[in-house]
Amino acid sequence: MKAISPVRSVRSRFEAVCCLSEQSLAIARGTSNKSPALEEPMNLLYDMNDCYSKLRELVPGIPQGTKVTQVEILQHVIDYIFDLQIVLE
Repeated sequence: MKAISPVRSVRSRFEAVCCLSEQSLAIARGTSNKSPALEEPMNLLYDMNDCYSKLRELVPGIPQGTKVTQVEILQHVIDYIFDLQIVLE
């Protein structure tokens, strides 16, 4: 997959990545700044679905109008990171 330069502001991407990073750190530490209700498994599932939706918005090349599995989203993210690394080299 080739990296496509999307027309999005850098600030919105930065804010989204910060949001995802904070959530990832909270999950890794086993703590959360959110309400105790989000500690329930179903609410965590919805939180992860929100993260996949955010990834879908941020990574170019993921089809927006079709259903894509979570594994496919992750593969697009990995490919996009590799493409960015190549561009940086």
